[in-house]
Amino acid sequence: MSLRKYESFFILDPDLPEDAHQSVGEKLRGVIESGGGTVVSYAPWGKKKLAYPVKKKSYGHYVLMEFASGPDLIAELERNMRLDERILKFITVKQDDEFHPEEAKEPEPETAPTQEAEAPETEEAGEEPEEAEGQA
Repeated sequence: MSLRKYESFFILDPDLPEDAHQSVGEKLRGVIESGGGTVVSYAPWGKKKLAYPVKKKSYGHYVLMEFASGPDLIAELERNMRLDERILKFITVKQDDEFHPEEAKEPEPETAPTQEAEAPETEEAGEEPEEAEGQA
């Protein structure tokens, strides 16, 4: 069985205490690891306002979890999310057909070149409106 890379984004009930947030994360990690997968990252984004009320809640705790697993594990993970009343909404998306463990250990070097690459684009974006003004 080859592992694929997935990303799950879910929103937790805002009224939960902090230890309940951690227990949800531990439960989902347990489901993934018992199914032969590995959790690459678990990033709580904090409490944010929802775009529309969900289960009569206006706020929620956003969490992004990246993991690698086989495709058959997704149904079990989503079943657990659906049955857990602490999770208001969730979505799971396949990021890549193959998972390479060495990629998971190198997020910092990938960030630095991206920031350097953005600087020239900003300068170019500043030049384009000047040309457009001259043409108009």
